[in-house]
Amino acid sequence: MYLRRLEVHGFKAFADRQRFEFGTGMSVIVGPNGSGKSNVADAIRWALGEQSARQIRARKTEDVIFSGSEKRRQMGMAEVTLTLDNSEGWMPIDYNEVSVTRRAHRSGDSEYLINGQQVRLSDVLDLFRRAQVGQNSYAHMSQGLVDEVLALRPGERRELIEEAADLRRHRHQLTLSERRLTETRDNLGHVRMLIREVEPRLRQLERQSRKAERYQEFASELSDALQVFFEHELREATEKHTAGQAAHDQRSRAFGEARATMSQLERRLEGLSTALEEHRAALEQAQTGERTLAEEGLRLEQAVALAEQRLQLIGERRTELEAAIAAAPPGVDEPEDDQTLIANLAASVEQARSALAREREALNAADETTRSTLRELSEAEARRARLEAEREDAERRIAEQSRERARREQERETATGRYETLSEELRSYRRRSPERRQAALLLGLRAFEGGLGRVTAATCLGGALCQPERR
Repeated sequence: MYLRRLEVHGFKAFADRQRFEFGTGMSVIVGPNGSGKSNVADAIRWALGEQSARQIRARKTEDVIFSGSEKRRQMGMAEVTLTLDNSEGWMPIDYNEVSVTRRAHRSGDSEYLINGQQVRLSDVLDLFRRAQVGQNSYAHMSQGLVDEVLALRPGERRELIEEAADLRRHRHQLTLSERRLTETRDNLGHVRMLIREVEPRLRQLERQSRKAERYQEFASELSDALQVFFEHELREATEKHTAGQAAHDQRSRAFGEARATMSQLERRLEGLSTALEEHRAALEQAQTGERTLAEEGLRLEQAVALAEQRLQLIGERRTELEAAIAAAPPGVDEPEDDQTLIANLAASVEQARSALAREREALNAADETTRSTLRELSEAEARRARLEAEREDAERRIAEQSRERARREQERETATGRYETLSEELRSYRRRSPERRQAALLLGLRAFEGGLGRVTAATCLGGALCQPERR
């Protein structure tokens, strides 16, 4: 064995991490009393798995942790790492260098590591036992051990020699093997007793086994029939779902077309409403003009009546004047003033007649315009009523399409739910089919299990018969 390195941190007086490198040959640690030479040996012994606090000069585990000083506070953990050279393969592990670490905490917890991997104490002890390195072997000679060896009794000296010759490990394995062999003999006796108990019931178990086989056949037939039934139901549900989806798509397209038609009708209705408002404004303007023209016509009629009266008076005056002229003696010239007056009166009459004709023509034109505007207004009102009827019809159709769509959607959701339910039932039945087959086998063996009772678990040695596990 070659000890390559020792690392100590927080162990006894080693507050700082200390590293000891050991070369080939013999290594000697020299120092005055109280310098910590024995602490190095205790650290090696402690890392090898020593459990006795007395062997490392301590009363309890917490005593190996640095307890503090006047300048430094106490530490919460002690750690020692042994690094061994395994290049020659003297340890049963596939590493050229083996590091064994032991840690102790003030809480009482301990950790053991081999090459950085956390292990149990038994793993560390087994490793050193197979390598013939133990805390009590000749490889670790503590102070006063030579005197103790010389003073040992023959039996104690024999144990030390057996450990040095690696006989103790083989004796431990022999003890374990004998214990396992004894347990196996007990298991064999228990099994023989169970066989004697079960043999009288074999005939009954055979009948139950045949019943279990028939049950398994019937269960298989039932499973196949149910699978066919569920597949048929699933296929019908799939077809209904597909048909419902197609009908829903068709209704959706019809609903979209109806909505587009309604939008177009609404736009046309808005245009007609705008035109109707314009026509109403024009009608109001025409009615205002009509009233103005009526007033103007009344004024013109009054003017015509006045002109006719004046014309009649002028005619009477003219007749009187003509009679006076006819009664006048011959040779007397007509006065120029009367001729001029008659000419002026004739011209006034002609002008009055012309103005009267013009006013009548304007009145007739106003009447025609009013009648035309009223006809256009009536037509616009008729178109508006027709569009209102079309819009109401479109809204009614859209409402019907919405109700039909809701009904189709409900049918589709129902078909989808039915489809999912059947699919889940089919999957569940397929999952339960192997369990039912296993249940059929277990029914046939239930009596057998009841006869066997509860049996304990045991470990087997080599090819020996094992004891069944307790349920």
